[in-house]
Amino acid sequence: ETSMKVYIDGENMRHRLVSVLLNANRIQNSEDYFRSDIRKLVTDALGETPEEISYFTTRIRQPDFDIPERLRDQIDTIQESHRRWIAELTNQGVRVVKAGLLKVHENAPCYHCGRRTMILQEKGVDVRMATEMVLAAVHDGAKTIVVLSSDADMIPALEVVKRSGTKIIYMCFDEEKNTALQVVADQTITYSRQDIVDAYSPFKKEEVHG
Repeated sequence: ETSMKVYIDGENMRHRLVSVLLNANRIQNSEDYFRSDIRKLVTDALGETPEEISYFTTRIRQPDFDIPERLRDQIDTIQESHRRWIAELTNQGVRVVKAGLLKVHENAPCYHCGRRTMILQEKGVDVRMATEMVLAAVHDGAKTIVVLSSDADMIPALEVVKRSGTKIIYMCFDEEKNTALQVVADQTITYSRQDIVDAYSPFKKEEVHG
């Protein structure tokens, strides 16, 4: 029987870190390289060391159809930033699961001008995350599952986890609690802006160009 497993919706978490660090003037833009000690952030909030931390993220690929040069450059930048971020997490002993795909697709035409815009959208992360949580509870008999996601789509999977007798801890940013997830969880634990700033450290210049 395993003890405690942590499941992180990566895009959601990363988005939260970036917006807090931008606000605190620690980084200049969303693709800046930075370190964030996710293991410390999670462990400090829980008050104990989990057996495993899994971080679910997307694979990022350039599309095989024509897109504007500007968007292609943007994807290159995101890819590079993503690569460093994953290397950083792996160094911390976080298990990185590349589950979904970051896809480029066209938006519906604009109501006024009829133009379509290209947007980046992730697909498939939540399904993989839900599947793994259910397997950990039902198959591996995990005692406690900690979920870091603000996605209410997780609820059906969490209900299965709960029925199997596994305790659910919902961990979230203290300014962004999802009431529906709080209801299904046995316990809610939060982390704050200050916790995010405390877990941050910059890359040194030579590392950025290395």
